[in-house]
Order: sequence, then structure tokens, then C-alpha cells
Amino acid sequence: MIRCTPLGICSWNFDLSADGHSARSEFNWCSEQGALTIDGNVHEVHKHGFLSGCWTLDEHATVVVTAQKSSAFTRTFELSATEDTIFLRAASLFGRTMVLEGSGFDAVIAPVHSFTRRATIEGTIADFRIACFAFWLTALLWRRAANDNNTAGS
Repeated sequence: MIRCTPLGICSWNFDLSADGHSARSEFNWCSEQGALTIDGNVHEVHKHGFLSGCWTLDEHATVVVTAQKSSAFTRTFELSATEDTIFLRAASLFGRTMVLEGSGFDAVIAPVHSFTRRATIEGTIADFRIACFAFWLTALLWRRAANDNNTAGS
């Protein structure tokens, strides 16, 4: 199990910890980009274009994983790493829980309870880096939803 703990009560940055692994997930303040520090190695998260649905996880200017959002209207990503394809998708239409499946993955990313940003990743995880990137994408979706809810009443 990977524990995902926000750095503060209002923070979208997280510490991730599992047996023998640790990571920090960070967002750039005003964009949908950021970084992951995984087991001491810095990985940059880049979005490829303002309206693009493509993100990459780069280590030393080398792409490790590519994530492509299938549609602006769904919460589904196709992750490509070397020859592997992994899918990150919403478990249901309304909940925050996400499912990570394919190429050695069968895991669930879920909030600890309804009123927190704390989360866990449980199940089969073939690569800690990919699981961290999947969590970063999940947190991005949660952040978007929170921002949409905050501006809906304005």
C-alpha cells in the first residue's frame, strides 16, 4: 500500500510512502505541470500544450511515461511506458476513486474518506514511478474539480 499525505490542509502537494519507497508530488502554482521526486530522483511533469491532453514524466530530459487523456469529457488516461500500456480511469461517474489497470497493475487510488485529501494506492503495482505519476494525474483531476466547485458559485 502507498500512503498519500497532503503537505498541508489546503495543499495539492503530497508525500507518498510505501515499504522501501518515498516520493513527493508537486504542482506548479499556476499550471498543470509539476514534479515528482521519487526515491531521491527528480522527475519533471510536462503538459504538451495549453489545450493538450498529453503529459509526460521526464527524468534527465528522457521521457519515462506518457499520459494521454482520452477525452475532455471523461476521467480516463492511457499511460505508455516503453512497450507497456496502463489505463487510469474513474471507478464511477461521481466518486473520486480511480482504477489503475494493465501491464502489471491492478490497483485502486482512493481517498481515505469523503472529507480529506489523504489517499491510498492499494493493489498490484508493477512500478512505483508509474504509480506516483498516476497519483499525480489523479490529484490533478481532484484539483480541477475543487477549482470548478469554487468558481461555480461566483
